[in-house]
Amino acid sequence: MTSSLRVGDVAVGKVLEVQPNGALIGLAEGGVGFLHASEMADPGGGLAPGQEVLVKVIGLDRLERPALSMRRVTDGDRDAMAYHLEAVEFRSALASRPLAVPPAPTPEERVEWRLQAWIKTAEGALGRLRRRQASRTSQKLNLE
Repeated sequence: MTSSLRVGDVAVGKVLEVQPNGALIGLAEGGVGFLHASEMADPGGGLAPGQEVLVKVIGLDRLERPALSMRRVTDGDRDAMAYHLEAVEFRSALASRPLAVPPAPTPEERVEWRLQAWIKTAEGALGRLRRRQASRTSQKLNLE
């Protein structure tokens, strides 16, 4: 009944019931899977109700319930699950933080105001150039 889990997926589950031939595992994604005794990490038992376990989906039964294995979980799977759980914890910590309100934006200068300032500066510079040119011209006329 867990359509979100596929063969090869790794999931965290909680032992619901230990039976002579295996254990029923309640999965975090919802639903229940069966962990056969031959697929347990310790075939002698070692599982207790309420214990969390990392399992891999190795198949689906005729009712689409996952068949699980602890033996087939690799070190890479464990590392990936630890990384995933850390990311989920980090995301929930970020979601619980209050958002910082940015300061109110200052009104930007309008383009026209910038152009007017530039024109005023350019006219001042042009006026200085004209005065210099006029003084040079008068100096040339006085010298000749």
